[in-house]
Amino acid sequence: MTENDPLLRILLIEDDEDDYLITLDLLQDSSPVSTRLDWVDSYREGIAALETGDYAVALVDLRLGPDSGIELIQQARERNITTPFILLTGQGDDELDVRAVELGAADYLVKGTVDGHTLIRSIRYAIDRAMATESLATSESHYRLLFENNPAPMCLMEPDSQALVSMNEAARVLYGYSNEEITGLTLNRLRAADHTLPRLSSEGILLREGGILKRHQRRDGREMVVEVVSTSMTINHRPLKVLMITDVTSQLDNSRQLRLFKRSIESSSNGIIITDARQDDLPIIYVNRAFEKITGYSADEAFGKNCRFLQGSDFDLSNEQGLGEIRRGLKKGADVSAVLRNYRKDGAPFWNDLYISPMFDDDGEITHFIGVQNDISERKSAEHELAFNISHDVLTGLPNRSLLEDRLSQACQLSRRYGRTIALLFVDLDGFKLINDSLGHRLGDQLLIEVGRRLNALVRSGDTVARISGDEFIILLPDLAQAEDAVIVVESAIHEIASPYHLDGETVHLTASAGISTTDGSIEKPMALLQQADLAMYRAKQQGRNTYQWFSQEFNEEASFRVALRNELQDAIDQEQLSVYYQPLVDARSGQTRNVEALVRWQHPVRGLISPGDFVPLAEETGQIIALGEWVLRKACRDMVHLHSRGFRHCSISVNVSPIQLRKEGFIQTVTNALRASGLPPESLELEVVESAILLDTDLVINTLHTIRELGVHIAIDDFGTGFSSLSYIKLLPANKIKIDRSFIRDVIENRSDAAITQGVISMAHHLGLEVVAEGVETEAHAAYLRKNHCDLLQGFAFARPMPFDDLLMFLNNQVSGNRLAPRTDANSDQDRTLLLLDDEENILRALTRVLRRDGYRILTTTSVKEAFSLLAAHQVQVIVSDQRMPEMSGTDFLSEVKAIHPETVRIVLSGYTDLKSVTDAINEGAIYRFLTKPWDDQQIREHIQQAFLYYRATVS
Repeated sequence: MTENDPLLRILLIEDDEDDYLITLDLLQDSSPVSTRLDWVDSYREGIAALETGDYAVALVDLRLGPDSGIELIQQARERNITTPFILLTGQGDDELDVRAVELGAADYLVKGTVDGHTLIRSIRYAIDRAMATESLATSESHYRLLFENNPAPMCLMEPDSQALVSMNEAARVLYGYSNEEITGLTLNRLRAADHTLPRLSSEGILLREGGILKRHQRRDGREMVVEVVSTSMTINHRPLKVLMITDVTSQLDNSRQLRLFKRSIESSSNGIIITDARQDDLPIIYVNRAFEKITGYSADEAFGKNCRFLQGSDFDLSNEQGLGEIRRGLKKGADVSAVLRNYRKDGAPFWNDLYISPMFDDDGEITHFIGVQNDISERKSAEHELAFNISHDVLTGLPNRSLLEDRLSQACQLSRRYGRTIALLFVDLDGFKLINDSLGHRLGDQLLIEVGRRLNALVRSGDTVARISGDEFIILLPDLAQAEDAVIVVESAIHEIASPYHLDGETVHLTASAGISTTDGSIEKPMALLQQADLAMYRAKQQGRNTYQWFSQEFNEEASFRVALRNELQDAIDQEQLSVYYQPLVDARSGQTRNVEALVRWQHPVRGLISPGDFVPLAEETGQIIALGEWVLRKACRDMVHLHSRGFRHCSISVNVSPIQLRKEGFIQTVTNALRASGLPPESLELEVVESAILLDTDLVINTLHTIRELGVHIAIDDFGTGFSSLSYIKLLPANKIKIDRSFIRDVIENRSDAAITQGVISMAHHLGLEVVAEGVETEAHAAYLRKNHCDLLQGFAFARPMPFDDLLMFLNNQVSGNRLAPRTDANSDQDRTLLLLDDEENILRALTRVLRRDGYRILTTTSVKEAFSLLAAHQVQVIVSDQRMPEMSGTDFLSEVKAIHPETVRIVLSGYTDLKSVTDAINEGAIYRFLTKPWDDQQIREHIQQAFLYYRATVS
């Protein structure tokens, strides 16, 4: 045996030395290898030897004095001693054999029956079994290291039943199960219950070979997506599957989010650029499709380049500020934005609103820059357009009020510096609204554009033509040597505007009115020139239009008066400084007051009584007529109820209504409220409207009046004949009454036109079932004429002036007590023969009266043509004798007028001068019955007069 031969160390724990020697001999005789037998004879020494020695096997006697070999084996195992044991006993016992094996003894030998070969075989078996056990322990340790302690979740599963044999700790933590809950758990329990979920996609996730995605659920029901890799293996002849599980829920969500981000970037309308900050010159490493679309460069063309290649080859001053901001932002590593003018691949410029943001790694170092491009060319264009529109009129492209104000201020500064004159022309088109409404707004816009073009062609390069609103144009003429130089421009402008316009097959004629204001630049508020020119233009309108006027201080004072009056009027309305006067309307036949008209009066505390003609039109211009009219309506209704309570229930009230009130929403409710608040019956209220009220919003106004008429309120057409009279309007309006304007009544007894109009209106109204009121009846002659022509109601100073309510009560009481204004009747009846003599010489009239008195005529004489008309109106005259040579008009002209107004009369001319042509014309026209000469024959003239009365009787009958 050499030193390198293996030595088998064996420990014998035996209390009998003889047994030790027998065992030693058996080993020496039979062992094929060198052995060394160590002997101890007690339990305690045996345990100590096992703990300190390195023995291949231990032979243990069953009886160690008072101790048991079985207890020693048990104690050794509790102390984790792995030495294999062979139990020795003096006699065989099957029960002892089983217990020894259960305790971990490798074999059980009976002393005295064991030979050397049996002992060596048992030792070899014990050693082999120990080695197998150690190998198994090592394998188990490896298993526990690779399976149980593996940080990756793993499961062992029965292939057929899919029952889970084992789950490592990572898997138990993942699924939320304890080790005790593994028993009876199957793979199906781990799968998500809802099978309607969409199919899983592994896009964006790198799966291991054989890996598949599954939806699983934790013990608490929360779902997750896992990657499962399955491997088959056999353990203790038992086929199993090892499931390696990885929770990829977050990874999948992140992948989806990354895909979403990528798709968002790709589909973004903004260009996205990524540059590498770790390389010199920051080369582009990524661009999206929007970048390619915006710039025209493909991704391949952009890669590797610095973004400055979009700036073009030429220096662009507009980019200097933005590039400076970008450089500072890149240097600081901070977010930065700038607007740059870049160039597309085709050379076309575009405005780039560029935003740059740095990207940092975990160490805080900048790795990339992300740039976001926004093509704002359209916005820039819109901004430029908006800036233009802010200072220019959108329709004509001319400067507007804002730009005009700026240029006017500059012009004043230059004028003060160089001693020059500024003129401002305010040009307003005449009647443009009518053209616009009749031909349409499109053609009206074309007309305004053409007017602007014509005015622009008239002025110098330094002058300004502006449109400030509607049809109002301004011409600013700075740097004039003298104010009169503006006349050439304004006259040319009026002439050019008056030239015909040929638009869309229509020929349009137009005129303009202009106002001129001037300054040497010292005016405190330059825009005051505009107001001054406006006032002058307004005066040009009043002068007949198609002309121009210079501004004067008188205009300014008038305007100031109107502004002050407007403010004071509002105070008067608010503080009830106004009052209502009433003017009676009398029945032409009975003389009884049937109606009163409410007329507003303003007793100003400083200015005194202000005429309605001054403040009512002003109230209509400012809109104050709404509040003013409503107050008058309520006041008139209350006073009329008071009048009824005093016994005058037959009387009704008339209230004037402005067209503005009629077009105002809620006017019907205003009338209803006034009636309800006062208690006045609707039939006792009459609203007077002018014809022009229906020129605008015709349907609205007519519908409003019909609704008011349905309430029971009466409607009267006021100032008939002075507005845009139309028979169709009369037919449409639900009127009860027509009021003939005073302008026709004033000369009705002497003007054939006024008489014809008055007679025609009365006749027409009666045929339409309307009553007729004559306004402005100031003399009894007017009243008599209107009675004779069957006018229904009379209103005027001949009967009563407008009066306060208390005076009205007194006036009506006087009528009741017997002082009623009864109709005046002629002293002569239809059979009375009345003769009118007209001559400017008193002696001729006296001579004719002496000659004709004896025939029993009622003779009226006058030396005035005007008085003759009054006598004709007041009396039933049958025959008229007039001198031919009258200072006011010739006799034939007078009788021609008389024929038109009083056609039933018989008319004779008496003259000492023969004007054959005028007399012949008058006879031919039927204006005169006979022509008599001076001096006359008494008998002959008596006969002619008698024949004239006979002729009258014959024609009338």
